[in-house]
Amino acid sequence: MDEKNTRLSYLYRDASNYKQANAVVVRGAFQGSDKEAIVASLNDEEYFIPRQIGLPEERFDKLSEDDHCWFEYMELCLTDAKPTIDLSIEQLVERFRAVGSSGWRDDMYAV
Repeated sequence: MDEKNTRLSYLYRDASNYKQANAVVVRGAFQGSDKEAIVASLNDEEYFIPRQIGLPEERFDKLSEDDHCWFEYMELCLTDAKPTIDLSIEQLVERFRAVGSSGWRDDMYAV
């Protein structure tokens, strides 16, 4: 039987409310405490900056005055899909905790 993995879904929404879905799959099945830890690390329990924890960011082809650095956490769910990035669920949660505890850097061009 295949081992379950975890899909993290997140959304980019610009100031004009145009949306771009994002998702990654990491190794391993999440636990309820993993979800709680991620949500607790988010800005306003909703927003984060993917690149600050090594996740891809898909927006739109061109930047405009409507763009910003924040993405919305959507959900964690179990999946049979293969990982799309080289991280375990434990590593992902630790990255969220580390950045969340020190504060997300609200800078559109931060690396």
